[in-house]
Amino acid sequence: MPCRHWNDTQLTERENHMVQALRPRIGVNKDTQFFWDGLKGGKLLIQHCQNCDQLQHPPGACCKHCQSFDLGAIESCGRGEIHSFVRMHHPIQPPFEAGHPIILVQLEEGTRIIAGFINSTPEQVRIGEKVRLTITRCDDEVTLALFEPA
Repeated sequence: MPCRHWNDTQLTERENHMVQALRPRIGVNKDTQFFWDGLKGGKLLIQHCQNCDQLQHPPGACCKHCQSFDLGAIESCGRGEIHSFVRMHHPIQPPFEAGHPIILVQLEEGTRIIAGFINSTPEQVRIGEKVRLTITRCDDEVTLALFEPA
């Protein structure tokens, strides 16, 4: 969820805490570093096996299809559709709000990615809804691939 801007005097104490709360820190390792670096550079990179020409996400140490270690990455166009979704209701944890949707996106390139769904109404959270990537810098350390209605 991108940062929202309110006049601090209009916020309740809980809302003010929600706005100021940081996103959880991301676990980065040598197998996922390219993905997070790509987001910081404004690109959604998907792991690509040079041996069998398959894509996979999340990234791994070897290809889940042929077990090859000959891996690279391609840049996704950032378009897809909702394949599945859940609404997180409990427990409410800053900086998240009750009912925020988490979607499984079927990317046009053929692989899937789990992400937050932003700038949407509850009616837009449905299977088959077209979505587009919104790379969101949450703070100095965290940049996320989020999606919004296309």
